[in-house]
Amino acid sequence: MRKAMVPLAVILSVMTILLAAVWMRYARDIRELETRVDSSVVYDRHYIMIAQDNSRMWQTIYESARDTAAGESVYLEWAGWGGADEYTAADCMQIAIASRVDGIILYTDGDSRISGLIDEAMEQGIPVVTVMNDDTESRRVSYVGVNHYQLGNICGEQVLELLEEGENRIMMISGSAAGDVGTNLMYSQMNQVIARGKKADQTVKISTYTIEGNTNFDAEEAIRDIFVNSQTVPDILICMDTISAECACQAVVDYNQVGKVDVIGYYASETIADGVERGLLSMTVALDMEEMGDFCVGALNEYLDLGYVSNYFNVGLDVLTRDNVNRYLAAQADEEA
Repeated sequence: MRKAMVPLAVILSVMTILLAAVWMRYARDIRELETRVDSSVVYDRHYIMIAQDNSRMWQTIYESARDTAAGESVYLEWAGWGGADEYTAADCMQIAIASRVDGIILYTDGDSRISGLIDEAMEQGIPVVTVMNDDTESRRVSYVGVNHYQLGNICGEQVLELLEEGENRIMMISGSAAGDVGTNLMYSQMNQVIARGKKADQTVKISTYTIEGNTNFDAEEAIRDIFVNSQTVPDILICMDTISAECACQAVVDYNQVGKVDVIGYYASETIADGVERGLLSMTVALDMEEMGDFCVGALNEYLDLGYVSNYFNVGLDVLTRDNVNRYLAAQADEEA
């Protein structure tokens, strides 16, 4: 009996040490979050943006939001997630609530805990604005992002321009964190537009592919799996996030599918815009990310100042093709100058 208790005592000791280490790291992160604000500047409010990843798209959203916040005497904290060793959105929410920030800008990842954490933040007087992905089951004060009905119309119209005589295989690929409600609405509307607009000699078979995981590697593996199997290579690939669009740019080259697979991208990163210009992507849907960042901070400010705010803020959309991508990028550069 004594021999049996020795290993048990060792196991309990190890578990205690591990739990203590986890708690110490959690407490450290809370302290860091509370003290990261520049002590040389006095801010009236402290917000946190819980973003999906560190991609250029999210950097643009954050930088715009940060500039807007600075002009309103608000400090905007950054908390990205999505890497293999990073916290989840729920972890970041718990840290933000414990830190008692004044407002939260949140990209949800579909975690079942998120709705409850949003409600918990609201109960503690911390308003939450969702961005890009909505959580309609929660008490969030506002949503900032794309109008999925409009996005479905745009993608449907672009697909109609690419359809050829006979069977057309279309695949829509999205990340595991894509919001079910918004994605389903976009998918349904796109289907309706295609069904109404296709010609009699055109048939369409649409499928969806969800990337499991949130890292660049997960997206690369998913795109590779699609292109290495001749049975799954679509005629038209619709990418619903930046990472998959950038991976598709490379895949059409690696697997000799340039001109064979039409890729519709998402956002206008340098890689994606270059892909459109070179003909690797047929087009991309560019969202006004700077407007998105501005709207996020504005929504929180409005709610805290007035006690209410609009339920939705829809950002502008542009379709970029080989014909207009350079003009678009030049206009963006002029605005930043």
